[in-house]
Amino acid sequence: MKADRSAAAPVFNIQSYCIHDGPGIRVTVFVKGCPLKCLWCQNPESQAPFPQLMTYLNKCTGCGACVNACPNGAVTVQNGLSVTDREKCTACGVCVSACPAECREIAGKMTTVEEALEKVLQDKLFLDTSGGGMTISGGEALYHPDFTQNLLMAAHEEGIRTAVETCSFASREVIDRVFPHVDTALLDVKHMNSEEHRRLTGVPNEQILSNIEHIANDLKVTVWLRVPVIPGYNDSTENIEATARFAAERLGHGTRIHLLPYNKLGESKSENLGRELLLSADTPSDEYMEKLKKICDSYGLDTKIGG
Repeated sequence: MKADRSAAAPVFNIQSYCIHDGPGIRVTVFVKGCPLKCLWCQNPESQAPFPQLMTYLNKCTGCGACVNACPNGAVTVQNGLSVTDREKCTACGVCVSACPAECREIAGKMTTVEEALEKVLQDKLFLDTSGGGMTISGGEALYHPDFTQNLLMAAHEEGIRTAVETCSFASREVIDRVFPHVDTALLDVKHMNSEEHRRLTGVPNEQILSNIEHIANDLKVTVWLRVPVIPGYNDSTENIEATARFAAERLGHGTRIHLLPYNKLGESKSENLGRELLLSADTPSDEYMEKLKKICDSYGLDTKIGG
């Protein structure tokens, strides 16, 4: 079966020369839409499955061009800066075109497999020579299974190796459709306690952990576990040890695990979306990250900090 290159999904970025989204140099396709609502989300503009306006008030000159352009009366100038009423805004993009300071943009555009693949293929030489490929991330790649499956298939048709970065919260039917076309699975483990997982992300973790085992053990896909380390939320030695034990006992010694220290990028993006900041945390120290790495190392795991 050949890929349907007309399948489409909302995409908010296609980023070249990524070195942290799988083996080698990658082109990463970021889709919009996610069933989880992680308090620390690094890409809050990826959560909703539709276009959204982002504003960068540090660039705003208060010229009022966006006020005059907006067809919905959603923009006013207050204290020298443009302010958008998010309830009135339809993300039509007219104000983006009108802004001379380029302090507004629309995050998300419906993109076909063919359009995404065309951009990926521009870097094929670098992907091939580095042992890299294409990664689909988000948001959540499995939130758009038709697009994700067909983009993976199309990449394989062009000789490009594939990876998917996912929270693994999806039906088994979706897992079985998508992962036969995945060479490397980057699977998030956010908390081992299901109730804490629900509190922090909006969903429990039983289905997620079951899917991870299925991907690794039944579908035989190469799995890299990725653990965001959020101080005060999931960074306890008890949680990291429980994660390491799961990886070693359920997936096998030698499983690769990446400990990802929290950074504040998502906090500024929340402001750009006009959203209330749900979480603010400090970046964990290098010393503490090394302590957590030693815990994972003790279980025979291939542990990396970052990436």
